[in-house]
Amino acid sequence: MHRLPLCVAVFGIAWTVPASAAHAGPPPLPPEDEPAPTDPGGAPAPTAPAEPSAPTAGSAAPSGGPAPGAASGAAEGSVEAGASVDPKLEDPFGPQSDEGPTMPDLPEVGDVPDRDGEAPEAEAADAPVPSGPGMVRGLPEPVMNAERGGVGLFHTTLPEFGGPLTFRFRLHTSFFRKKGFIYDVEPTDPMTDTSAPWFDPDQHSRVAGGVTLGFTPWKYIETFFSIHSQSNRNVRTQPPGMPRQDPETQFALGDIDFGVKGGYRFKDGGIGLAAQLGLGLLSGTRKLGPQAVNVWFDALFAVDLRYLTAKQVPVRISTNIGWYRDQSLELVDWENITDSMSREVTRFALGANHDRVRMRYGLDFPVRLGKEKQYGIDPILEWSWDVSTEKDDRFAQPMSASSPFPRSSHALTIGLRGNVVSGLFLDAAVDVGLNSPDFVYGPPVPPWQVILGLGWSVDPHPQVKKVEVPVEKTADVGPPPVLEGRIVGRIVGPDGAPVGGVRVEFPGLAPNAILVGEDGTFTSYRFPAGSVAIRVTDPKDPTKVLWEGSAEVQDGQDAELEIRLEQAAAATGIVQGAFTGPDGKGIKVTVHVTGQGVDEPFESTDDGLIALELFEGSYRAKVSAPGMREKEITFEVEAGKEISIGATLESEAPPETPNVVASSKSIRLRKKIRYKGEDVSPSSYPILDELATFLKYHPEYAKIRIGVHTDDRGNPMRRSKARAEAVKAYLVGKGIDPNRIEAKGYGDKKPIAVNLTADGRRKNNRTVIRVLEYKGP
Repeated sequence: MHRLPLCVAVFGIAWTVPASAAHAGPPPLPPEDEPAPTDPGGAPAPTAPAEPSAPTAGSAAPSGGPAPGAASGAAEGSVEAGASVDPKLEDPFGPQSDEGPTMPDLPEVGDVPDRDGEAPEAEAADAPVPSGPGMVRGLPEPVMNAERGGVGLFHTTLPEFGGPLTFRFRLHTSFFRKKGFIYDVEPTDPMTDTSAPWFDPDQHSRVAGGVTLGFTPWKYIETFFSIHSQSNRNVRTQPPGMPRQDPETQFALGDIDFGVKGGYRFKDGGIGLAAQLGLGLLSGTRKLGPQAVNVWFDALFAVDLRYLTAKQVPVRISTNIGWYRDQSLELVDWENITDSMSREVTRFALGANHDRVRMRYGLDFPVRLGKEKQYGIDPILEWSWDVSTEKDDRFAQPMSASSPFPRSSHALTIGLRGNVVSGLFLDAAVDVGLNSPDFVYGPPVPPWQVILGLGWSVDPHPQVKKVEVPVEKTADVGPPPVLEGRIVGRIVGPDGAPVGGVRVEFPGLAPNAILVGEDGTFTSYRFPAGSVAIRVTDPKDPTKVLWEGSAEVQDGQDAELEIRLEQAAAATGIVQGAFTGPDGKGIKVTVHVTGQGVDEPFESTDDGLIALELFEGSYRAKVSAPGMREKEITFEVEAGKEISIGATLESEAPPETPNVVASSKSIRLRKKIRYKGEDVSPSSYPILDELATFLKYHPEYAKIRIGVHTDDRGNPMRRSKARAEAVKAYLVGKGIDPNRIEAKGYGDKKPIAVNLTADGRRKNNRTVIRVLEYKGP
């Protein structure tokens, strides 16, 4: 078996973009000899909205007249039919002059062409439009993200960030196919029969794709997120006695990368320096979801000659250097794959690799085209160089030839990216593999790979430009007339004292009632001129009418009305409650009040205090709290008075939990928690139910830790963490507060017996419950 250290590929890409394009803008202006329309929208004159100040019946009750069962302290509310109209409303076109009014400043979307195709001069446009390298129509030029990182080329990240609040979205795919990519046997014995099918080289192909998102919250900060998946297919014939241990087609689905980049640009943007930090969540071939975590850090540097030369030479030189902490080898238990070919194919299919220093060097030529630089084209040349810092003899291939650079992976990228219209990008490239490391240092490098991409950059900040547009002089327009009228009323009782808390309805005209304030006053909605029916009802019983009549309304005027009731609405009183537990300390309770049309629960504060405003009469209340026996009390509310209620609740006798033995430092279960893979075995549900019952009735155990230990088979850490989380999830499902439980997996780090025997492994597979916070005596 051997590997080619150098692969050569020829790549050519043709790209055509238009030199200019029509720019969308406002509709054309009329000729100078044609007057502008005075009212293009034909909008009718606005009507004056209502200005009621009284609360609606659906709002919280005021202190003078609450709704049934309303808590004390309810604020006085109001319902407004609309905003008030200022009779001194100014002309929206500003002061008039002999030359005619001027329009307010308009957004800058480019010069507005007249009917002859020429752009009129804007004498009032004082603010200059930002220009220069890196600017397009007064905005920072749109940029695009690298394949799996922040703003960059294909593999090289740039110390650039895009404009503030810009958002980028990129789809990309790549593919290659090679015969003899990994398996290419050359027998050393000339008498060997090479016609046997297992001497045929393997046929390997890969299709990959992903989505990359980028966002720039501030000028020199960028965040990025990407999801990447790939499918690998390896067709080969295994020699006799060496069965294949990998599937022909393998998928790696949903690898996630995300990170943040920050830096600064010097010399007016010509020199950029930045750093980026990222995390990668890797998925294996068996299920979608994170199974390993990668971490990387890169220092970024670039020089852009467009900003440093008088002729704005479109040349940019960039480099990245960083360290990549790669844990992708944990995706597979490699000891179970004894066939070296199957092991190597699986490693490549999963993208598994070692810790490494990675370097990227880029040279690109960003050119803007078009009259307003609205198009862009960027030929790109990149060199990727990774140096492995680890050696893994499990992947040694005795029949393979050593690489000239055994620790290095080299690839050259030739590509082209085009900003074809607005924020739309299209790009294409080819990776040419230059050197693959020895198998013990990393997976092979594809001899070639085609990359295709499509992206969109969105900038929410349009550039504005001041323009002065002549319009026809119009006559002065006064404030719009106030149409319709209102009723301003006051409600008093038989003794002439203000009556608050009652409802004012307008049958047939307004669907919502007004709840009168404590001072007895109200202001109606606006109604058309004419007779308006009015009805005053009891808030406790809306069907009970206290007064009924009408008032005459005139347009633009307030009709004053005093309503004298023959009977007052039901009076109220205040109820103050205080509730304690068996230890005499206040506890949070639920008070379910019934009586006088009230039937609803109210919650106390954490220290057992509650305040209610209720109508006068007799009431019954049930007081309850978790772990306490329910208690029933009765009380009488008197009009205009305040009463106090209270109760001391007794603890419920907790159910017996004979299999749970607890102390202030630990909780021991008499029955062992058993697992089925990474999940809790159904046979252990009863003991966990008993543990949940114990925790529910013993709040003094404020926080515990579920610690799971395993033997050394497979992936001990992942298995132990998953089991601990499974136990926590079960207890939470039984009503235990998740904040009281910490789940931790120890893997095989703390064995209590050797793992050489079944009995030793059984002892090492155990669950330990520690008490982290104990609030008992």
